[in-house]
Amino acid sequence: MEAGVTTFLVFALIAAIFGAGSLFANRMLGAKRRQSYLQLTTYECGEEAEGEAQIDFPTQHYTFAIVFVAVDVLGFVLALWGLTFRGANSGWYPVFIAVGFTGLAIAGIYYALSGEKRWVI
Repeated sequence: MEAGVTTFLVFALIAAIFGAGSLFANRMLGAKRRQSYLQLTTYECGEEAEGEAQIDFPTQHYTFAIVFVAVDVLGFVLALWGLTFRGANSGWYPVFIAVGFTGLAIAGIYYALSGEKRWVI
């Protein structure tokens, strides 16, 4: 095997052994498990919970966050693309691919947002 693959497999094995060993040590050396009715209740600063906790929460903030992350990733990919083809003398082919990728990403963002009734942006 190649040196990089061997190194990766050794680190993966060490990580798996460490994870399994930590779980085993926690079971053997950890405190005994105690059950209480308080563990099944909602903690509200020491107060007893009353009423329903389900409300109609607006999802516009999450939509805005998803659009921000998608555009951020798009910009990052295009910046790496530009650095890759900076010194290449390959004509307009990379530009066409970058424009196609951007169009596809924007179409995906539009499709993801088309179900929203109110857009944030």
